[in-house]
Amino acid sequence: MEHFTANVKSQTIELAVLDTLSSFSNIPFIYHFENTAVADKRDLFMPADALRASFYKALLEFPVLAGHLHMDSVGRGSIVVDRNNLNLPEYRETTCDVHFNELKAADYNWGLFPKDLVSVCVVTTAGADGVIKLANVHCARLRDNSGMLIFVNMSHYVVDGVGFCAFMDRWAKYCAQACDEHAGTVVERRDFLFNRNIVNKALSPSRRPTHAVTAHLFFVPRLAASALAWISPALRGRIMSIIASMGKPEAHMFHISKERLEALRHSLRDYIPGDLRLSDNDLIASLASMTIVNGIRGPESRQRSSGILSRLKSICSNVLGRLFVKTKDEHITFVIADIRHRLGISDCDYTGNCVIPQLVVNPLRRMETPASLESYVLVASRMRAAVQDLDAPYISQFVETLNNHPSSFAQPLVYTINHPEKVFVTNQSRFPLYDLNFGFGTPVWVSPIPHSAINFVKVMPVHPSKTGYNIHMTTTRNTMRNILSNQSWLQLATLIF
Repeated sequence: MEHFTANVKSQTIELAVLDTLSSFSNIPFIYHFENTAVADKRDLFMPADALRASFYKALLEFPVLAGHLHMDSVGRGSIVVDRNNLNLPEYRETTCDVHFNELKAADYNWGLFPKDLVSVCVVTTAGADGVIKLANVHCARLRDNSGMLIFVNMSHYVVDGVGFCAFMDRWAKYCAQACDEHAGTVVERRDFLFNRNIVNKALSPSRRPTHAVTAHLFFVPRLAASALAWISPALRGRIMSIIASMGKPEAHMFHISKERLEALRHSLRDYIPGDLRLSDNDLIASLASMTIVNGIRGPESRQRSSGILSRLKSICSNVLGRLFVKTKDEHITFVIADIRHRLGISDCDYTGNCVIPQLVVNPLRRMETPASLESYVLVASRMRAAVQDLDAPYISQFVETLNNHPSSFAQPLVYTINHPEKVFVTNQSRFPLYDLNFGFGTPVWVSPIPHSAINFVKVMPVHPSKTGYNIHMTTTRNTMRNILSNQSWLQLATLIF
């Protein structure tokens, strides 16, 4: 750490609305590493000193993670890195009584994790000292040095998934080099880009209007959204955390094999118009969205809830309903899309947020009825059309309008509070989560934290020895009960835990 504090440079990094748009959430992953060394070398596994030193070496390439978050009353933000007043990431090291074989036997079920492994929730909140940490790390060594769990979280204020993976790659490379006395190559310092003007400079000179529903949701001023943008990030995080907990979230991990996806695609062939090609993500996102909406409308979820928190949530929803117009007859799935390649900046090592939510709108009645092959194709077709519609002129208009309305980042927050049937889908299957190697082999399992935001679906990569996708789905307990008995979903997805 001393090397970092002695060499980091003071700087201020202005945030863009693309950053604050994702700011309500964290990016947390848990890596599972197994110690497979022979008996006389097992004690050398993942040495704490090397892990810690290489972490701070990588941090020099990502000084933004050691800064303080500042935001004004209209939603403009910045990260101030002051070498004399650093906001260093939380870095913890512990040992626990769980053996790696026990985790493996339970398919890495969250129930066996050390209770304090995960130090944050899905929402970006301040710690006990009132300060928002921009990164959190917990290295938990398993019993008999049989393996290690590495929990890492980064705030969406400063990086997106690409930035997260870039930091992890650098940390692992520096550690692997430090642990290999005979390494033939030296890991050279790499300069990552944090200047948010990179995105603005890449915008197309052509413009295409934002769709009406998107414009209404993001750019029509609403009192509740303005209030959320006006308050401090710490208070906003606290409010969002309380609201998230009211939903009583429950999450499960499913697996969808390539074989089942192809069988589904084959069964849809007579209903797919023309030469339309539906991607794996179109199929998964559509069925997951329909499954969640069906689960919300199912018998378990229609039961009236009781208790002060449920009543408070109902009151909040009624108040917000008067402040934000509800789209009662439409359902929206927010598909989180990376726009780097669409703007031609995939290769420039830009680590700031470069994702936008693309809205996929369907009639609510289509989503809430039991899925037929025909209705499923209609939903998936809209999913494909929405993703294909994300070209440079459309993105450029959307980003430019966002920049002109800095408080617009809070609009989706209000919408999600007041629309319990909304769904978010993010495809993380291309993240190189299983490529990470600290010098002792790659992880055998990588997962998010036990639950995410309500109605949030993450399409995850699988271990290289397997095919298909792992699906992390979070919703309310009542809705999840219905999902776990939904045969349309379970014919495609196998429950892992």
